[in-house]
Amino acid sequence: MIDRIANRAGRPLVEVPFGFKWFVDGLYSGALGFAGEESAGSSLLRRDGSVWTTDKGGLALGLLAAEITAHSGSDPNQAYDALMQEFGQFWYERIDALVAPEQMDVLRRATADRISATELAGEPIEAKLTTAPAGGEPFCGIKITTAGGWFAARPSGTELIYKLYAESFRSADHLRAIQREARTIIQGVFGRGQAAGDHGH
Repeated sequence: MIDRIANRAGRPLVEVPFGFKWFVDGLYSGALGFAGEESAGSSLLRRDGSVWTTDKGGLALGLLAAEITAHSGSDPNQAYDALMQEFGQFWYERIDALVAPEQMDVLRRATADRISATELAGEPIEAKLTTAPAGGEPFCGIKITTAGGWFAARPSGTELIYKLYAESFRSADHLRAIQREARTIIQGVFGRGQAAGDHGH
């Protein structure tokens, strides 16, 4: 959704490694108007384009939601429904999968040449990424994209799990296919047997 909104607005979208620190310089310079991450932490510039805060937090989104409601007379859910009417529906989920310590290191150091797959959920793979498109910094994991969806996997910094993020632009069934094949691809990167299992969503 954010990709499509940025494209319609004619604004660049910057994808950085995991961690809010990567947004700080862009917020200070005014190059980034809005910064956000998967866990709902976000920040945005003041109306005059100057920096407000370079830290993440749900408070910024809460205040933005209140302003959307006050200004438009509709709540943010209604605003998002309107965006879905324009851009389509998307299906997203994160799964946490148990993993051995040595596999955490393999995933953290993975390079694109360790990924042999050429298709994902019936579509040709368009990109195999282990560095962020903006700046080329390693993001300690992998991301694979197709025309109809993507997945990313990275090891947790606090638990013996890897986090599998996946999104489909097609359907819920297509999302499940991406998740299934992502696990196979990740096991190929590990170069060994199945991980112990999954927990949480």
